[in-house]
Amino acid sequence: MGKKELTMEKRRQRRADVFFRVLIVLFTLLILRLAHVQIQQGERVFHVTEHSLNELVAFGSRRGDIVDRDHHRLATNQVAYQIVYSDVKDQGQDTETIIERLAPVLGIAKSILRQRMISSSGLRLLSPHASERVIAFVLENASTLPGVHVLVTPIREYPYGALADHVLGYIGAMPKSMVKTYLQRKYQPNSLVGLDGLEVQYEKWLHEGDQLDITLDCNLQAVMQKALQTQIQSLQYQGYSWVTSGVAVAMDPYTGDVLALGSYPCFEPAWFVGGISQHHFRHYVQAANNLAISGLYMPGSTEKPLTLLHALAKGVITRQTVVEDPGYLMVGNTRLHEWKLDGFGKVSLPYALAVSSDVYLYQVGLWLGHYPPLRGTINAWMKKDRVDAFRGLQDYAKQFGLTSITGIDLPGEAQGYFHDHGLLSDLAYMAIGQDQAYTAIGLCQYAAAIGNGGFRLQPTLLHAILAPNGRVLVKHRPRILNHIPILNADLAAVRQGMLWVTTKRKGTAWSTFLGDKYAVAGKTGTAQTGVNGRDIASFIGFAPFDHPKIAVAVIIPGAGEGYLSSGPVARKIIDAYLNEVQNPKRSTPIPIHFHD
Repeated sequence: MGKKELTMEKRRQRRADVFFRVLIVLFTLLILRLAHVQIQQGERVFHVTEHSLNELVAFGSRRGDIVDRDHHRLATNQVAYQIVYSDVKDQGQDTETIIERLAPVLGIAKSILRQRMISSSGLRLLSPHASERVIAFVLENASTLPGVHVLVTPIREYPYGALADHVLGYIGAMPKSMVKTYLQRKYQPNSLVGLDGLEVQYEKWLHEGDQLDITLDCNLQAVMQKALQTQIQSLQYQGYSWVTSGVAVAMDPYTGDVLALGSYPCFEPAWFVGGISQHHFRHYVQAANNLAISGLYMPGSTEKPLTLLHALAKGVITRQTVVEDPGYLMVGNTRLHEWKLDGFGKVSLPYALAVSSDVYLYQVGLWLGHYPPLRGTINAWMKKDRVDAFRGLQDYAKQFGLTSITGIDLPGEAQGYFHDHGLLSDLAYMAIGQDQAYTAIGLCQYAAAIGNGGFRLQPTLLHAILAPNGRVLVKHRPRILNHIPILNADLAAVRQGMLWVTTKRKGTAWSTFLGDKYAVAGKTGTAQTGVNGRDIASFIGFAPFDHPKIAVAVIIPGAGEGYLSSGPVARKIIDAYLNEVQNPKRSTPIPIHFHD
Protein backbone atom coordinates (compact mmCIF):
# COMPACT_ATOMS: atom_id res chain seq x y z
CA MET A 1 0.00 0.00 0.00
CA GLY A 2 1.59 3.27 -1.17
CA LYS A 3 1.70 6.65 0.57
CA LYS A 4 -1.22 7.92 -1.49
CA GLU A 5 -3.38 4.95 -0.50
CA LEU A 6 -2.35 5.33 3.15
CA THR A 7 -3.33 9.01 3.11
CA MET A 8 -6.67 8.19 1.52
CA GLU A 9 -7.24 5.44 4.09
CA LYS A 10 -6.57 7.84 6.98
CA ARG A 11 -8.92 10.40 5.49
CA ARG A 12 -11.62 7.77 5.06
CA GLN A 13 -11.19 6.70 8.67
CA ARG A 14 -11.45 10.28 9.95
CA ARG A 15 -14.60 10.72 7.93
CA ALA A 16 -15.93 7.43 9.30
CA ASP A 17 -15.28 8.55 12.88
CA VAL A 18 -17.08 11.84 12.32
CA PHE A 19 -19.92 10.02 10.61
CA PHE A 20 -20.26 7.61 13.51
CA ARG A 21 -20.48 10.41 16.07
CA VAL A 22 -23.36 12.12 14.28
CA LEU A 23 -25.11 8.99 13.11
CA ILE A 24 -27.45 8.80 16.05
CA VAL A 25 -28.45 12.41 15.48
CA LEU A 26 -29.11 11.67 11.83
CA PHE A 27 -31.17 8.65 12.78
CA THR A 28 -33.28 10.82 15.02
CA LEU A 29 -33.84 13.20 12.12
CA LEU A 30 -34.81 10.21 10.03
CA ILE A 31 -37.46 9.24 12.53
CA LEU A 32 -38.77 12.82 12.49
CA ARG A 33 -39.02 12.53 8.75
CA LEU A 34 -40.82 9.24 9.11
CA ALA A 35 -43.37 11.08 11.22
CA HIS A 36 -44.51 12.68 7.99
CA VAL A 37 -44.01 9.68 5.74
CA GLN A 38 -46.09 6.55 5.54
CA ILE A 39 -44.11 3.33 5.69
CA GLN A 40 -45.94 0.80 3.55
CA GLN A 41 -45.81 -2.81 4.75
CA GLY A 42 -48.17 -4.96 2.67
CA GLU A 43 -51.62 -3.48 3.03
CA ARG A 44 -50.92 -1.90 6.36
CA VAL A 45 -49.69 1.69 6.77
CA PHE A 46 -47.72 2.70 9.88
CA HIS A 47 -47.70 6.30 11.10
CA VAL A 48 -44.77 7.28 13.32
CA THR A 49 -45.78 9.95 15.80
CA GLU A 50 -43.68 12.49 17.65
CA HIS A 51 -44.57 10.73 20.90
CA SER A 52 -42.83 7.56 19.69
CA LEU A 53 -39.48 9.36 19.56
CA ASN A 54 -39.32 8.81 23.32
CA GLU A 55 -38.86 5.13 22.53
CA LEU A 56 -35.68 5.80 20.52
CA VAL A 57 -32.70 5.18 22.77
CA ALA A 58 -29.08 6.01 21.92
CA PHE A 59 -26.76 3.63 23.72
CA GLY A 60 -23.10 2.72 23.75
CA SER A 61 -19.91 4.29 22.55
CA ARG A 62 -17.75 3.39 19.59
CA ARG A 63 -15.28 0.65 20.45
CA GLY A 64 -11.79 1.11 19.05
CA ASP A 65 -10.81 -0.68 15.85
CA ILE A 66 -8.13 -3.39 15.64
CA VAL A 67 -5.96 -2.82 12.57
CA ASP A 68 -3.20 -4.98 11.06
CA ARG A 69 0.19 -3.74 9.78
CA ASP A 70 -1.27 -3.07 6.32
CA HIS A 71 -4.25 -1.10 7.67
CA HIS A 72 -6.85 -3.85 7.27
CA ARG A 73 -9.56 -3.35 9.90
CA LEU A 74 -9.91 -6.74 11.54
CA ALA A 75 -12.37 -5.56 14.15
CA THR A 76 -14.50 -2.47 13.63
CA ASN A 77 -18.06 -1.24 14.19
CA GLN A 78 -21.33 -0.80 12.41
CA VAL A 79 -24.55 0.80 13.59
CA ALA A 80 -27.25 -1.62 14.70
CA TYR A 81 -30.90 -0.96 15.48
CA GLN A 82 -31.95 -3.32 18.21
CA ILE A 83 -35.20 -3.95 20.04
CA VAL A 84 -34.73 -4.00 23.80
CA TYR A 85 -36.95 -4.26 26.84
CA SER A 86 -36.79 -2.82 30.34
CA ASP A 87 -39.26 -3.13 33.20
CA VAL A 88 -41.62 -0.17 33.61
CA LYS A 89 -43.60 0.44 36.79
CA ASP A 90 -47.34 0.80 36.27
CA GLN A 91 -46.85 -0.06 32.62
CA GLY A 92 -50.55 -0.58 32.11
CA GLN A 93 -50.16 -3.78 30.13
CA ASP A 94 -48.96 -7.14 31.36
CA THR A 95 -45.95 -8.83 29.85
CA GLU A 96 -48.05 -11.51 28.17
CA THR A 97 -49.96 -8.93 26.16
CA ILE A 98 -46.70 -7.41 24.93
CA ILE A 99 -45.44 -10.88 24.00
CA GLU A 100 -48.64 -11.65 22.07
CA ARG A 101 -48.26 -8.48 20.00
CA LEU A 102 -44.49 -8.41 19.55
CA ALA A 103 -43.52 -12.05 18.92
CA PRO A 104 -45.12 -12.28 15.43
CA VAL A 105 -43.51 -8.99 14.38
CA LEU A 106 -40.05 -10.11 15.54
CA GLY A 107 -40.57 -13.49 13.92
CA ILE A 108 -39.67 -15.53 17.00
CA ALA A 109 -41.57 -17.97 19.19
CA LYS A 110 -43.47 -16.56 22.15
CA SER A 111 -41.57 -18.84 24.52
CA ILE A 112 -38.24 -17.49 23.28
CA LEU A 113 -39.40 -13.88 23.57
CA ARG A 114 -40.72 -14.56 27.07
CA GLN A 115 -37.36 -15.98 28.11
CA ARG A 116 -35.51 -12.95 26.75
CA MET A 117 -37.80 -10.54 28.58
CA ILE A 118 -37.37 -12.17 31.99
CA SER A 119 -33.77 -13.39 31.64
CA SER A 120 -32.13 -10.57 33.59
CA SER A 121 -32.52 -7.03 34.86
CA GLY A 122 -31.78 -3.79 33.03
CA LEU A 123 -32.04 -3.63 29.26
CA ARG A 124 -32.77 -7.03 27.71
CA LEU A 125 -32.01 -7.66 24.07
CA LEU A 126 -35.05 -8.93 22.18
CA SER A 127 -33.82 -8.55 18.60
CA PRO A 128 -30.18 -7.76 17.65
CA HIS A 129 -30.89 -6.59 14.08
CA ALA A 130 -34.25 -4.89 13.66
CA SER A 131 -35.64 -4.24 10.18
CA GLU A 132 -37.32 -0.99 9.14
CA ARG A 133 -40.68 -2.73 9.44
CA VAL A 134 -39.98 -3.78 13.04
CA ILE A 135 -38.61 -0.34 13.97
CA ALA A 136 -41.68 1.36 12.53
CA PHE A 137 -44.01 -1.01 14.38
CA VAL A 138 -42.35 -0.41 17.75
CA LEU A 139 -42.25 3.36 17.32
CA GLU A 140 -45.84 3.61 16.10
CA ASN A 141 -47.14 1.39 18.93
CA ALA A 142 -44.97 2.85 21.66
CA SER A 143 -47.92 3.64 23.92
CA THR A 144 -49.09 0.03 23.92
CA LEU A 145 -45.63 -1.53 24.18
CA PRO A 146 -44.35 -0.05 27.47
CA GLY A 147 -40.71 -0.83 28.18
CA VAL A 148 -39.98 -1.75 24.56
CA HIS A 149 -37.43 0.53 22.89
CA VAL A 150 -35.46 0.91 19.69
CA LEU A 151 -31.80 0.93 20.65
CA VAL A 152 -29.36 2.68 18.32
CA THR A 153 -25.97 1.23 19.17
CA PRO A 154 -22.57 0.48 17.68
CA ILE A 155 -22.15 -3.24 17.13
CA ARG A 156 -18.86 -5.10 16.76
CA GLU A 157 -18.03 -6.26 13.26
CA TYR A 158 -15.33 -8.71 12.18
CA PRO A 159 -15.13 -8.28 8.39
CA TYR A 160 -12.77 -11.20 7.77
CA GLY A 161 -14.72 -13.96 9.48
CA ALA A 162 -12.48 -16.47 11.24
CA LEU A 163 -9.27 -14.77 10.15
CA ALA A 164 -7.07 -14.19 13.23
CA ASP A 165 -9.90 -15.49 15.42
CA HIS A 166 -7.81 -16.54 18.41
CA VAL A 167 -5.74 -13.37 18.19
CA LEU A 168 -8.72 -11.02 18.13
CA GLY A 169 -10.94 -12.84 20.61
CA TYR A 170 -14.50 -11.59 20.98
CA ILE A 171 -16.76 -9.40 23.11
CA GLY A 172 -19.85 -10.09 25.19
CA ALA A 173 -21.66 -9.31 28.42
CA MET A 174 -19.60 -8.69 31.54
CA PRO A 175 -18.69 -11.90 33.40
CA LYS A 176 -20.44 -11.97 36.77
CA SER A 177 -17.08 -12.07 38.53
CA MET A 178 -16.08 -8.78 36.85
CA VAL A 179 -19.31 -6.77 37.04
CA LYS A 180 -18.31 -4.91 40.21
CA THR A 181 -14.88 -4.08 38.79
CA TYR A 182 -16.29 -2.72 35.54
CA LEU A 183 -18.96 -0.68 37.30
CA GLN A 184 -16.24 0.88 39.45
CA ARG A 185 -14.52 1.85 36.20
CA LYS A 186 -17.69 3.76 35.22
CA TYR A 187 -18.92 1.19 32.68
CA GLN A 188 -22.64 1.05 32.00
CA PRO A 189 -24.33 -2.10 33.36
CA ASN A 190 -25.08 -3.34 29.85
CA SER A 191 -21.68 -2.51 28.33
CA LEU A 192 -20.10 -5.21 26.23
CA VAL A 193 -16.51 -6.05 27.12
CA GLY A 194 -13.64 -8.08 25.71
CA LEU A 195 -13.78 -11.71 26.77
CA ASP A 196 -10.79 -13.21 24.98
CA GLY A 197 -7.79 -12.39 22.83
CA LEU A 198 -6.79 -8.80 22.13
CA GLU A 199 -10.35 -7.69 22.86
CA VAL A 200 -9.80 -8.42 26.55
CA GLN A 201 -6.02 -7.84 26.65
CA TYR A 202 -6.49 -4.21 25.56
CA GLU A 203 -10.03 -3.69 26.87
CA LYS A 204 -9.12 -0.45 28.64
CA TRP A 205 -8.05 1.22 25.40
CA LEU A 206 -10.61 -0.30 23.05
CA HIS A 207 -13.47 0.63 25.38
CA GLU A 208 -12.34 4.26 25.23
CA GLY A 209 -12.48 4.18 21.44
CA ASP A 210 -8.71 4.03 20.91
CA GLN A 211 -7.40 2.20 17.85
CA LEU A 212 -5.16 -0.82 18.32
CA ASP A 213 -2.54 -1.19 15.60
CA ILE A 214 -1.08 -4.69 15.65
CA THR A 215 1.91 -6.45 14.12
CA LEU A 216 -0.09 -9.13 12.35
CA ASP A 217 0.27 -9.54 8.59
CA CYS A 218 -3.23 -10.52 7.48
CA ASN A 219 -2.15 -12.01 4.18
CA LEU A 220 0.35 -14.24 5.98
CA GLN A 221 -2.26 -15.04 8.61
CA ALA A 222 -4.63 -16.21 5.88
CA VAL A 223 -1.91 -18.40 4.35
CA MET A 224 -1.12 -19.90 7.77
CA GLN A 225 -4.71 -20.71 8.67
CA LYS A 226 -5.46 -22.11 5.23
CA ALA A 227 -2.27 -24.22 5.27
CA LEU A 228 -3.13 -25.70 8.67
CA GLN A 229 -6.70 -26.44 7.65
CA THR A 230 -5.72 -27.97 4.31
CA GLN A 231 -3.01 -30.15 5.85
CA ILE A 232 -5.24 -31.44 8.65
CA GLN A 233 -8.11 -32.18 6.27
CA SER A 234 -5.68 -33.95 3.92
CA LEU A 235 -4.40 -36.11 6.79
CA GLN A 236 -7.96 -36.98 7.76
CA TYR A 237 -8.68 -37.95 4.16
CA GLN A 238 -5.63 -40.26 4.26
CA GLY A 239 -7.08 -42.05 7.28
CA TYR A 240 -5.64 -40.01 10.15
CA SER A 241 -9.10 -39.42 11.58
CA TRP A 242 -7.67 -38.59 15.00
CA VAL A 243 -5.81 -35.52 13.70
CA THR A 244 -8.12 -32.66 14.62
CA SER A 245 -5.89 -29.77 15.62
CA GLY A 246 -2.76 -27.88 14.67
CA VAL A 247 -0.90 -24.70 15.58
CA ALA A 248 1.60 -22.36 13.98
CA VAL A 249 3.40 -19.14 14.93
CA ALA A 250 5.57 -16.79 12.85
CA MET A 251 7.55 -13.87 14.23
CA ASP A 252 10.26 -11.39 13.29
CA PRO A 253 13.49 -12.66 14.93
CA TYR A 254 14.86 -9.15 15.50
CA THR A 255 11.79 -7.32 16.83
CA GLY A 256 9.59 -9.99 18.37
CA ASP A 257 6.69 -8.85 16.18
CA VAL A 258 4.20 -11.68 15.79
CA LEU A 259 3.53 -11.87 12.06
CA ALA A 260 0.91 -14.61 12.23
CA LEU A 261 -0.49 -16.94 14.88
CA GLY A 262 -2.89 -19.75 14.08
CA SER A 263 -4.76 -22.35 16.10
CA TYR A 264 -6.98 -24.91 14.38
CA PRO A 265 -9.92 -25.52 14.67
CA CYS A 266 -11.21 -21.98 14.24
CA PHE A 267 -14.30 -19.97 15.10
CA GLU A 268 -15.80 -16.68 13.97
CA PRO A 269 -15.72 -13.87 16.57
CA ALA A 270 -18.91 -12.48 15.01
CA TRP A 271 -20.78 -15.51 16.34
CA PHE A 272 -20.81 -13.80 19.74
CA VAL A 273 -22.25 -10.52 18.50
CA GLY A 274 -25.87 -10.39 19.65
CA GLY A 275 -25.56 -13.74 21.42
CA ILE A 276 -24.16 -17.02 20.15
CA SER A 277 -26.49 -19.72 18.82
CA GLN A 278 -26.45 -23.27 20.19
CA HIS A 279 -25.20 -24.54 16.84
CA HIS A 280 -22.25 -22.14 16.78
CA PHE A 281 -21.55 -22.68 20.47
CA ARG A 282 -21.17 -26.43 19.91
CA HIS A 283 -18.58 -25.66 17.24
CA TYR A 284 -16.90 -23.01 19.39
CA VAL A 285 -16.39 -25.46 22.27
CA GLN A 286 -14.08 -27.46 19.99
CA ALA A 287 -12.14 -24.33 19.00
CA ALA A 288 -12.23 -22.31 22.22
CA ASN A 289 -8.61 -22.66 23.31
CA ASN A 290 -5.81 -20.78 21.60
CA LEU A 291 -3.58 -23.83 21.35
CA ALA A 292 -0.72 -21.79 19.87
CA ILE A 293 -0.09 -20.33 23.32
CA SER A 294 -1.90 -22.74 25.67
CA GLY A 295 -1.26 -26.15 24.09
CA LEU A 296 1.72 -28.05 25.50
CA TYR A 297 3.39 -30.57 23.21
CA MET A 298 6.45 -32.79 23.36
CA PRO A 299 8.99 -31.15 21.04
CA GLY A 300 10.69 -34.32 19.83
CA SER A 301 13.83 -33.64 17.81
CA THR A 302 13.23 -29.88 17.67
CA GLU A 303 14.87 -30.09 21.12
CA LYS A 304 18.18 -31.27 19.67
CA PRO A 305 19.69 -27.85 18.80
CA LEU A 306 19.09 -26.80 22.41
CA THR A 307 20.72 -29.94 23.81
CA LEU A 308 23.80 -29.45 21.64
CA LEU A 309 24.15 -25.76 22.49
CA HIS A 310 23.93 -26.61 26.19
CA ALA A 311 26.49 -29.42 25.87
CA LEU A 312 28.86 -27.11 23.99
CA ALA A 313 28.46 -24.42 26.66
CA LYS A 314 29.17 -26.97 29.42
CA GLY A 315 32.25 -28.27 27.62
CA VAL A 316 30.82 -31.79 27.48
CA ILE A 317 31.38 -31.92 23.71
CA THR A 318 33.25 -29.83 21.17
CA ARG A 319 32.29 -28.80 17.67
CA GLN A 320 34.46 -31.66 16.40
CA THR A 321 32.89 -34.41 18.54
CA VAL A 322 32.07 -37.54 16.53
CA VAL A 323 29.86 -40.36 17.83
CA GLU A 324 29.59 -43.87 16.39
CA ASP A 325 25.93 -44.62 15.65
CA PRO A 326 25.30 -48.36 15.03
CA GLY A 327 21.54 -47.98 15.37
CA TYR A 328 21.24 -48.26 19.14
CA LEU A 329 22.82 -47.33 22.47
CA MET A 330 22.83 -49.47 25.60
CA VAL A 331 22.06 -47.69 28.87
CA GLY A 332 22.38 -50.25 31.62
CA ASN A 333 20.22 -53.13 30.43
CA THR A 334 18.05 -50.86 28.27
CA ARG A 335 18.57 -50.76 24.52
CA LEU A 336 17.74 -47.31 23.11
CA HIS A 337 16.98 -47.49 19.40
CA GLU A 338 17.88 -45.14 16.57
CA TRP A 339 14.96 -44.11 14.37
CA LYS A 340 16.97 -45.51 11.43
CA LEU A 341 17.43 -49.15 12.39
CA ASP A 342 20.94 -49.58 10.99
CA GLY A 343 22.14 -46.23 12.30
CA PHE A 344 24.21 -43.54 10.62
CA GLY A 345 27.78 -44.68 11.30
CA LYS A 346 30.24 -41.98 12.31
CA VAL A 347 28.22 -38.84 13.03
CA SER A 348 29.52 -35.27 13.45
CA LEU A 349 27.63 -32.51 15.24
CA PRO A 350 26.13 -30.76 12.19
CA TYR A 351 25.34 -34.11 10.57
CA ALA A 352 23.59 -35.26 13.76
CA LEU A 353 21.13 -32.41 13.30
CA ALA A 354 20.81 -32.91 9.55
CA VAL A 355 19.79 -36.58 9.81
CA SER A 356 18.37 -36.22 13.35
CA SER A 357 20.58 -38.90 14.88
CA ASP A 358 19.02 -40.09 18.13
CA VAL A 359 22.09 -42.06 19.21
CA TYR A 360 24.32 -38.97 18.97
CA LEU A 361 21.93 -37.07 21.22
CA TYR A 362 21.39 -40.03 23.60
CA GLN A 363 25.13 -40.05 24.16
CA VAL A 364 25.33 -36.28 24.64
CA GLY A 365 22.48 -36.40 27.15
CA LEU A 366 24.26 -39.07 29.17
CA TRP A 367 27.55 -37.18 29.02
CA LEU A 368 25.77 -34.14 30.47
CA GLY A 369 25.10 -36.32 33.52
CA HIS A 370 28.67 -37.73 33.57
CA TYR A 371 27.40 -41.21 32.75
CA PRO A 372 28.64 -43.80 33.35
CA PRO A 373 29.78 -42.69 36.81
CA LEU A 374 33.50 -43.05 37.39
CA ARG A 375 33.04 -43.60 41.09
CA GLY A 376 30.17 -44.21 43.45
CA THR A 377 27.06 -46.29 42.91
CA ILE A 378 24.39 -45.97 40.25
CA ASN A 379 21.90 -45.09 42.98
CA ALA A 380 24.09 -42.18 44.09
CA TRP A 381 24.43 -41.06 40.45
CA MET A 382 20.67 -41.26 39.97
CA LYS A 383 20.10 -38.93 42.91
CA LYS A 384 22.85 -36.41 42.17
CA ASP A 385 24.47 -36.19 38.73
CA ARG A 386 21.39 -37.34 36.84
CA VAL A 387 19.19 -34.80 38.62
CA ASP A 388 21.73 -31.99 38.18
CA ALA A 389 21.95 -32.65 34.44
CA PHE A 390 18.19 -32.77 34.12
CA ARG A 391 17.78 -29.45 35.92
CA GLY A 392 20.67 -27.94 33.99
CA LEU A 393 19.00 -28.48 30.62
CA GLN A 394 15.69 -27.33 32.06
CA ASP A 395 17.27 -24.07 33.21
CA TYR A 396 18.98 -23.64 29.85
CA ALA A 397 15.64 -24.12 28.08
CA LYS A 398 14.24 -21.34 30.23
CA GLN A 399 16.74 -18.88 28.75
CA PHE A 400 15.15 -19.53 25.33
CA GLY A 401 11.59 -19.12 26.62
CA LEU A 402 10.73 -22.82 26.51
CA THR A 403 10.11 -23.40 30.23
CA SER A 404 9.02 -19.86 31.05
CA ILE A 405 6.24 -17.57 29.92
CA THR A 406 7.25 -15.86 26.68
CA GLY A 407 5.34 -12.71 27.60
CA ILE A 408 3.14 -12.51 24.50
CA ASP A 409 0.31 -10.02 24.98
CA LEU A 410 -2.52 -12.54 24.90
CA PRO A 411 -4.35 -14.14 27.84
CA GLY A 412 -4.01 -17.82 28.66
CA GLU A 413 -0.37 -18.58 27.89
CA ALA A 414 0.87 -21.87 29.35
CA GLN A 415 4.38 -22.53 30.64
CA GLY A 416 6.53 -25.34 29.29
CA TYR A 417 7.95 -27.96 31.64
CA PHE A 418 10.24 -30.99 32.00
CA HIS A 419 9.04 -34.29 33.47
CA ASP A 420 11.46 -36.36 35.52
CA HIS A 421 10.45 -40.04 35.50
CA GLY A 422 13.31 -41.00 37.79
CA LEU A 423 14.67 -43.53 35.29
CA LEU A 424 18.20 -44.32 34.18
CA SER A 425 17.26 -43.46 30.59
CA ASP A 426 15.77 -40.04 31.40
CA LEU A 427 18.80 -38.03 30.28
CA ALA A 428 18.89 -39.79 26.92
CA TYR A 429 15.20 -39.20 26.27
CA MET A 430 15.42 -35.64 27.58
CA ALA A 431 18.13 -34.93 24.99
CA ILE A 432 15.78 -35.84 22.11
CA GLY A 433 12.69 -34.02 23.39
CA GLN A 434 10.67 -36.87 24.91
CA ASP A 435 10.60 -35.74 28.56
CA GLN A 436 9.33 -32.16 28.18
CA ALA A 437 6.44 -30.17 26.73
CA TYR A 438 6.45 -26.69 25.18
CA THR A 439 4.06 -24.27 23.52
CA ALA A 440 4.28 -23.27 19.87
CA ILE A 441 4.94 -19.65 20.85
CA GLY A 442 7.81 -20.87 23.05
CA LEU A 443 9.28 -22.93 20.22
CA CYS A 444 9.03 -19.96 17.87
CA GLN A 445 10.79 -17.69 20.38
CA TYR A 446 13.51 -20.35 20.69
CA ALA A 447 13.95 -20.60 16.91
CA ALA A 448 14.13 -16.81 16.67
CA ALA A 449 16.88 -16.68 19.32
CA ILE A 450 18.99 -19.19 17.38
CA GLY A 451 18.39 -17.16 14.22
CA ASN A 452 19.30 -13.75 15.67
CA GLY A 453 22.44 -14.73 17.55
CA GLY A 454 21.11 -15.59 21.00
CA PHE A 455 18.73 -12.76 21.88
CA ARG A 456 15.37 -13.70 23.39
CA LEU A 457 12.83 -11.07 22.40
CA GLN A 458 9.40 -10.75 23.89
CA PRO A 459 6.77 -11.73 21.31
CA THR A 460 4.29 -8.93 20.77
CA LEU A 461 1.14 -8.20 18.81
CA LEU A 462 1.06 -4.55 19.84
CA HIS A 463 2.46 -2.00 17.42
CA ALA A 464 0.77 1.17 18.66
CA ILE A 465 -2.36 2.57 20.29
CA LEU A 466 -3.91 5.66 18.70
CA ALA A 467 -6.45 8.07 20.15
CA PRO A 468 -9.54 8.82 18.01
CA ASN A 469 -7.84 12.03 16.85
CA GLY A 470 -4.82 10.04 15.62
CA ARG A 471 -2.48 10.95 18.48
CA VAL A 472 -0.10 8.13 19.41
CA LEU A 473 -0.81 7.05 22.99
CA VAL A 474 1.44 3.98 23.14
CA LYS A 475 4.25 2.95 20.82
CA HIS A 476 5.77 -0.49 21.26
CA ARG A 477 9.53 -0.89 21.24
CA PRO A 478 11.29 -4.27 20.84
CA ARG A 479 12.11 -5.75 24.24
CA ILE A 480 15.09 -8.02 24.74
CA LEU A 481 14.28 -10.30 27.68
CA ASN A 482 17.75 -11.78 27.93
CA HIS A 483 20.84 -12.65 25.93
CA ILE A 484 21.98 -16.27 25.94
CA PRO A 485 25.79 -16.38 26.14
CA ILE A 486 26.79 -18.59 23.20
CA LEU A 487 30.16 -18.67 21.48
CA ASN A 488 29.77 -17.56 17.88
CA ALA A 489 31.56 -20.68 16.64
CA ASP A 490 29.27 -22.96 18.68
CA LEU A 491 26.16 -21.23 17.39
CA ALA A 492 27.51 -21.40 13.84
CA ALA A 493 27.99 -25.17 14.13
CA VAL A 494 24.41 -25.70 15.30
CA ARG A 495 23.02 -23.33 12.69
CA GLN A 496 25.01 -25.19 10.03
CA GLY A 497 23.37 -28.43 11.09
CA MET A 498 19.94 -26.81 10.88
CA LEU A 499 20.75 -25.56 7.38
CA TRP A 500 21.73 -29.09 6.35
CA VAL A 501 18.30 -30.30 7.53
CA THR A 502 16.76 -28.58 4.50
CA THR A 503 19.67 -28.46 2.01
CA LYS A 504 21.55 -31.79 2.30
CA ARG A 505 20.08 -34.73 0.39
CA LYS A 506 20.00 -36.80 3.60
CA GLY A 507 18.53 -33.94 5.63
CA THR A 508 15.18 -34.83 7.18
CA ALA A 509 13.43 -31.89 5.48
CA TRP A 510 15.41 -31.89 2.22
CA SER A 511 12.46 -33.07 0.13
CA THR A 512 10.13 -30.62 1.88
CA PHE A 513 12.21 -27.58 0.90
CA LEU A 514 13.51 -28.86 -2.42
CA GLY A 515 13.64 -26.01 -4.93
CA ASP A 516 13.09 -23.29 -2.33
CA LYS A 517 14.48 -19.88 -3.32
CA TYR A 518 15.50 -19.03 0.24
CA ALA A 519 18.01 -20.83 2.44
CA VAL A 520 15.99 -22.14 5.39
CA ALA A 521 17.51 -23.37 8.65
CA GLY A 522 15.18 -25.81 10.35
CA LYS A 523 14.65 -28.83 12.53
CA THR A 524 11.99 -31.49 12.22
CA GLY A 525 10.46 -33.18 15.23
CA THR A 526 8.58 -36.45 15.70
CA ALA A 527 7.68 -36.98 19.35
CA GLN A 528 6.53 -40.49 20.20
CA THR A 529 3.28 -40.70 22.13
CA GLY A 530 3.25 -44.45 22.69
CA VAL A 531 0.51 -44.96 20.10
CA ASN A 532 1.81 -46.18 16.76
CA GLY A 533 1.32 -43.66 13.95
CA ARG A 534 0.11 -40.92 16.26
CA ASP A 535 3.36 -39.10 16.94
CA ILE A 536 3.45 -35.32 17.38
CA ALA A 537 4.77 -33.73 14.19
CA SER A 538 6.67 -30.46 14.56
CA PHE A 539 8.98 -28.11 12.70
CA ILE A 540 10.93 -25.04 13.74
CA GLY A 541 13.06 -22.81 11.55
CA PHE A 542 14.12 -19.39 10.35
CA ALA A 543 14.90 -17.81 6.98
CA PRO A 544 16.77 -16.54 5.11
CA PHE A 545 19.70 -18.29 6.74
CA ASP A 546 22.19 -15.38 6.79
CA HIS A 547 19.80 -12.57 7.74
CA PRO A 548 16.55 -14.07 9.06
CA LYS A 549 13.33 -12.14 8.54
CA ILE A 550 10.99 -14.80 9.87
CA ALA A 551 11.05 -17.56 12.48
CA VAL A 552 8.37 -20.25 12.54
CA ALA A 553 7.06 -23.11 14.64
CA VAL A 554 4.42 -25.59 13.47
CA ILE A 555 2.92 -28.48 15.47
CA ILE A 556 0.30 -31.01 14.35
CA PRO A 557 -0.46 -33.57 17.09
CA GLY A 558 -0.99 -37.14 15.93
CA ALA A 559 0.26 -36.45 12.40
CA GLY A 560 3.36 -38.66 12.45
CA GLU A 561 6.61 -37.47 10.87
CA GLY A 562 7.42 -33.78 11.23
CA TYR A 563 8.88 -33.44 7.75
CA LEU A 564 5.74 -34.89 6.16
CA SER A 565 3.11 -32.99 8.13
CA SER A 566 4.40 -29.82 9.80
CA GLY A 567 7.25 -29.12 7.39
CA PRO A 568 5.01 -28.40 4.36
CA VAL A 569 2.93 -25.97 6.42
CA ALA A 570 6.10 -24.18 7.53
CA ARG A 571 7.31 -23.93 3.94
CA LYS A 572 4.06 -22.33 2.79
CA ILE A 573 4.33 -19.77 5.58
CA ILE A 574 7.99 -18.96 4.91
CA ASP A 575 7.54 -18.79 1.14
CA ALA A 576 4.48 -16.56 1.42
CA TYR A 577 6.19 -14.08 3.72
CA LEU A 578 9.53 -13.87 1.93
CA ASN A 579 7.80 -13.53 -1.44
CA GLU A 580 5.77 -10.71 0.05
CA VAL A 581 8.93 -9.02 1.38
CA GLN A 582 10.50 -9.30 -2.07
CA ASN A 583 7.35 -8.09 -3.83
CA PRO A 584 5.59 -5.77 -1.38
CA LYS A 585 2.41 -5.38 -3.39
CA ARG A 586 -0.35 -5.70 -0.82
CA SER A 587 -3.72 -7.30 -1.41
CA THR A 588 -6.83 -7.55 0.71
CA PRO A 589 -7.06 -10.96 2.40
CA ILE A 590 -10.05 -13.13 1.59
CA PRO A 591 -12.34 -13.60 4.61
CA ILE A 592 -12.52 -17.08 6.14
CA HIS A 593 -16.12 -18.15 6.77
CA PHE A 594 -17.81 -21.35 7.84
CA HIS A 595 -20.52 -22.73 5.59
CA ASP A 596 -23.06 -24.76 7.51
